Amino acid sequence: MERDIWKRLVAALNRLEPTRLRNAVYTDREILAVFFWAVLHDRPISWACRRSNWPMQAWRRRLPDQSTMSRRLRRPEIPVLLRRVLSLVQEDGVDATMLAIIDGKALELSAHTRDPDARTGRGVCGYAKGYKLHVLIDDGWRILAWRVRPLNEAECLVAQDLLRDAARWSSPGLAPHTVMLADASYDSNRLHLRAATLGVQMIAPRRKPHLGLASNRTHHPSRLLSVRITEGDGAAARMMWIHRERDGIERYFGTLASSGTGLDHLPTWVRRLHRCERWVGAKLIIHAARTRHRRSIAA
Repeated sequence: MERDIWKRLVAALNRLEPTRLRNAVYTDREILAVFFWAVLHDRPISWACRRSNWPMQAWRRRLPDQSTMSRRLRRPEIPVLLRRVLSLVQEDGVDATMLAIIDGKALELSAHTRDPDARTGRGVCGYAKGYKLHVLIDDGWRILAWRVRPLNEAECLVAQDLLRDAARWSSPGLAPHTVMLADASYDSNRLHLRAATLGVQMIAPRRKPHLGLASNRTHHPSRLLSVRITEGDGAAARMMWIHRERDGIERYFGTLASSGTGLDHLPTWVRRLHRCERWVGAKLIIHAARTRHRRSIAA
């Protein structure tokens, strides 16, 4: 499995332009290849910079040293390249989705961590310190957008950025009249407005459905429709369908954490937000390659 995943990653990297900095020895895709090798094996980048840790058939080219990797991975072009590789691994050209699901996964750190970017927020079993992975996927587990933010940032605010990223980066992206399912933490007039401007109808139950809607404020029509769907006549049957479809992202997070190359924790050498974003992005790409490989076998 690991060999097949690596072949898919290399195939995607080979489709990138071989760009490099002026007077640089290594191209961006060579830097990313070394980075992916480290993430694939859950090892520090310095481990991947040693030739003894590479089979000859996996990579025959020269390897950069750790200082070069650290300097090159800090470039602002790297997040853009990671999104491009993810898009290539997920096979562009598929039909635009009509059903999207959004949720977050807490990435908790130890309570005594000194990471200055980590924040305290609601984690798995209470309050914790760390980060949170925010993901927008379709019903086929194709990632439309993702972000890593400190644990204290509200999901409904980060979701607005995810929708903007999906419209900008995802191909083919969100189709008109797409339905986006979310839990009660995403119930926000501003998020409904952002989704409606992109032609997306968000359905999210209210946190306290037994309370009436506040009459001293204006509610977006999209939110009023969501309330009628989740609380109106026939809501029980519709909520059963919504919960069944929303379970898709829970299964996605489950396989992401439990697979051999998945994301079940942040290693001790992954601290600070910029490192966490790169590491999680690479894990999502590896998981997407693993999913595509398993489906190709099943087909």
